[in-house]
Amino acid sequence: MKIPIRNTLLCRRRKGILIPLVAISLLGVTRAATAADPDKTPENVQKKAVIIKHDAKLFKKPSGDEGDEAKFMQIYFMMKHAVGDRVPISKRANKKGKPDGWLQKGAYLEWNTLQMIKLEPQSGRTLAKVFDNQSCAEMFGKDGQDAAGCQELGAEPNRFTSKTEQKLLIPVFEKQKNSYQGGFIRVYEKGSSTTPAPTTVDTSQPGSTGTLGYDIVFAVDSTGSMGKYFIPTTEVLQSFIKHIKEATNDPELKAQMPLRIGALFYKDRLTRTRCDHLFPLTQWKPELTDNIDSVIQALQSSAIKETCTSEEPDEAVLDGLNRVIIDTKWQDNHFRAIVLVGDAGPHPEGHEKNPMNFTVSVIGTAAEQKKIRFLTFKLGPDEKAFKELAHRVKDEQNRGRYKAIPKSGSQDAFKKNLLDAMIKEWGLLTKAQKMAQNKVNPATLTNPQVQKKYDLTPYEALIIQARLPDTGSPSQAIPEFVKGWIPKEIQNDLVVSEFLFMGKSRLTILASTLESIAEAASIGQDEGADAFIEVVRNVLASQLKVSASQLFGQGETVNSILEKANILPFKTQVLAFSADEITTWKPEDYERVNTILKEKVKVLREFMGNPINNRYFGDKPHLYVPRAFFP
Repeated sequence: MKIPIRNTLLCRRRKGILIPLVAISLLGVTRAATAADPDKTPENVQKKAVIIKHDAKLFKKPSGDEGDEAKFMQIYFMMKHAVGDRVPISKRANKKGKPDGWLQKGAYLEWNTLQMIKLEPQSGRTLAKVFDNQSCAEMFGKDGQDAAGCQELGAEPNRFTSKTEQKLLIPVFEKQKNSYQGGFIRVYEKGSSTTPAPTTVDTSQPGSTGTLGYDIVFAVDSTGSMGKYFIPTTEVLQSFIKHIKEATNDPELKAQMPLRIGALFYKDRLTRTRCDHLFPLTQWKPELTDNIDSVIQALQSSAIKETCTSEEPDEAVLDGLNRVIIDTKWQDNHFRAIVLVGDAGPHPEGHEKNPMNFTVSVIGTAAEQKKIRFLTFKLGPDEKAFKELAHRVKDEQNRGRYKAIPKSGSQDAFKKNLLDAMIKEWGLLTKAQKMAQNKVNPATLTNPQVQKKYDLTPYEALIIQARLPDTGSPSQAIPEFVKGWIPKEIQNDLVVSEFLFMGKSRLTILASTLESIAEAASIGQDEGADAFIEVVRNVLASQLKVSASQLFGQGETVNSILEKANILPFKTQVLAFSADEITTWKPEDYERVNTILKEKVKVLREFMGNPINNRYFGDKPHLYVPRAFFP
């Protein structure tokens, strides 16, 4: 049975959807839209595109390379009039006029379905496999054995032994009998010989994944305590940027080593006014940009100078770093670093000047999730927080650097120490780019001979290894996205459970409607069928915006009326009764319906009330609702 496709959206939280082990959209074979309305399905649902490439971009124009990241598994709405190999999209349904951006064909997959499935816990069952055809999936589902002539496209990783991060989001296009066809995100073991297939890209475009680039943001203490070292610090940053600019002045080299720089200046919260504030707590001068000259000009500007002095030694360091992490649109294929320069540590948790209760742990975790490294430079004596920010990461491949730079001595000596440390960091990219050009296999970087050849320390080898493009042979490479079939059951053990993706507002209306029908059943228990039907008619008529007398025609059931009202997207068992059937009910029947619906409403309300279940599409909350929650 095919389920009607509804205009329901699918959404990922920030870094992607994590439902152990697999999250899948379900059902409804996508058909070509009519020529008259190319952005709609035959069911008059606006087509949607799901991003299936990790390096996809949302371009600002139908041509050119300018654009923002299109997050993996993000959903967009397709609009009319493609231009070449790009299609216009909007971020919300049924938008008219100018599109919000353009997607490259191949970066997305059309996805116009409503339901989804999730793999069940693995304990006590055979692990699922993905096959190239439906009959092979069904045969495997019967006995858990591969049949002769069947091609296995992938396998479910063992949750108990695999170290793989299991981020599997699977659009499904069709259900036949007891198997599902869909697009599958392939999972592989870290460190194994099997690796994702390298993406074919145009390496002539700056910032493409065929190159290695660098996103670097300076977070600089601009309070009065910096004193005579503030101007020398900004001069060092200018010198460092000019050094990089000169190193990449050749147009071909610039394309191979794209660079983006930003600068944010932070100060401290003052509990009483002691001087005129020249800018707020944090100020971008400017945000991350490839216009390097604009950064140099901003650093030369007197507007960033701050003469206010805080009442105590600590500063709003963590507020500044938080702004850098969440404001910056980091490039996927770039080294990412925050360079912190300051002479004071952050306010502790619970302090009145730390109202957000930031800690080194909180900021460090946020950076780790985006694979950002901290390069921290403490002016004056050692600072524990600066050191922890650089060194606290669990993954050695994202470990940063820490250096304490004495304030004693001449300003020239101070500037040399700071500049030398920064140029040493820039060497990471130049070494990595050289290895990328020589197609060095990242797995070999742990070899001391390879480290010696490229003048790498073990620390640098780990950092570069995580960012060097994979050079696996085509025979070893597997794609990140494949299509195949997966069984619903294996040897009668359930492998997948069904879910619905619904807007929270629509789900709220459904819960209220079910609660009203439950109350109608309570009335029917005392007053009989006519009273029950009258209440149900009035409740559903308000949803359909029709007169109550038009409902419950010959043979019409409650669930078919709910479908008309676009409240339930499928037929149900509990509500599959007609007016004729209701006239035969006894009080026990009404009591049963009341009990079942009240329990479903309770579960749905608890589910909606838990904020961790919310998934936002734009500013609209949606939820993955287990099929079992419905009547």
